[in-house]
Amino acid sequence: MYKRLVSVVSVITILALIITGCTSQASNIGLAREGNKKTVASDFVVTEVGSYDSVDTAVVLSIAQDIGYVTFMNIATGRQYTLSYDGTTYVKDKYEGAMSMSQIGAGDIVDITFLKSKKKLTSMQLSPQAWEFSNVENYNLGGANKTATIGSNTYSLPDDVVVISEGERTEVMNVVNKDVLTIKGIDHKICSINVNKGHGYLRLSNEQALVGGWIEVGNAVVTQITENMMLTVPEGSYEVILSKDNASTVKNVVIERNREVILNAGELDIVQDKVGKIIFSVEPVDATVSIDGNIADISKEVELPYGIHHVKLEAEGYKTMAKYIQVGSEYASLSFTMEPGDDAETEDADSDFGDKGDSGNDDEVQSAVTENQVYIDAPVGVEVYLDGNYMGICPVNFKKVTGSHTVALRKTGYQSKSYTIYLYDDGQDITYSFTDLEKEDSGSSGNKNSSSKSTKNTSEGSSSIEKDFTSYNSSKNSSSDDTVSGNGNK
Repeated sequence: MYKRLVSVVSVITILALIITGCTSQASNIGLAREGNKKTVASDFVVTEVGSYDSVDTAVVLSIAQDIGYVTFMNIATGRQYTLSYDGTTYVKDKYEGAMSMSQIGAGDIVDITFLKSKKKLTSMQLSPQAWEFSNVENYNLGGANKTATIGSNTYSLPDDVVVISEGERTEVMNVVNKDVLTIKGIDHKICSINVNKGHGYLRLSNEQALVGGWIEVGNAVVTQITENMMLTVPEGSYEVILSKDNASTVKNVVIERNREVILNAGELDIVQDKVGKIIFSVEPVDATVSIDGNIADISKEVELPYGIHHVKLEAEGYKTMAKYIQVGSEYASLSFTMEPGDDAETEDADSDFGDKGDSGNDDEVQSAVTENQVYIDAPVGVEVYLDGNYMGICPVNFKKVTGSHTVALRKTGYQSKSYTIYLYDDGQDITYSFTDLEKEDSGSSGNKNSSSKSTKNTSEGSSSIEKDFTSYNSSKNSSSDDTVSGNGNK
């Protein structure tokens, strides 16, 4: 009995020792695990995927996919900032559909959420509020009071509007009226402009025999030929027609963005003259019709050589009408309806061959020569062209003619540059100082827009992009010559 009792006690003791050891080991393991735990500060907020503390509606300025950064501009303030992104960043279209970051482009208007303290982008969506017009050709970016028109609609155009050309930011002034644009905005405000199709340059050499005639570059540019002219032409392929009196020549050219093409007019062959028969329909029927200064009998077909002709209509009790027509087919019919009113000459802005281009006479009603001057002071030593016409070597000045004009700057060995200026009859002279031209890179396919030196301070809180020019009203008493002898660096 005693032996049996001893055996039971021994078994119980052994079991107690085993249980105590396991408990101690478990406790030690638990302590070890507790010791490996990271302590979390009481003021630290653990974020989850998709969480954010800030929201914004902004324009995308650039995306650096190789390092995972996006630069934005706040639409309301013009402030620029950069956020990082990674695989946890949600990217959506305006209908909440999934997108990739590669589908977002500079100039897009987006609604974003982000962690401000971490500068981390958590989500980005193409803004459902934004509108877009693609391949816009009918526009005017020089309206009064910082406005612009697209077709017949008017929008505000802020100073810090984002303008993108070939992937880089530029200025509204660098957009010429022949560029094809994509314009985006919210409500009645334009927020971004992308240049889809830019412009290049066409220059004539050995053109002296054709001065006073006409040059037609497809339907893009039609203007009179002047000595040493350089035309700003939309990029593309064109048939160029040069004509004077009863002779004409034809040549095909390809215009590349920001590149210059020289057309040797002296090497062109003269083609046989062609004549078109035109039937005129005029209201009132008793109107007198003059073509190229000669009264025409429109009761029958009028034969006219191919090319540009000036037509003038006069009738008692009606406004005199004057416009250019283009004859380019064997048979054609033209209709004119004169407006009742005083016998004051008007110029129809809509010619029958479309945009008359760089000549500056596509709307003589709205354009008027003022008593003031336009001064171009910089860059010194470059050739200056106004609407394709050679004005001289900078610094130059010329009469202020209201309306939209294209100023082109050229110098041998440098990349040519164009600007659009808008002139108003405000009773003041105006001066422009443009930045220096960039040296030509023979290995590149075209000029690239780049940051330019600022000649004007931007206000606090506005866009930090450097301005490409300055313009200021001036009351100069001394005028410089607007004619410079010699051809400069031609």
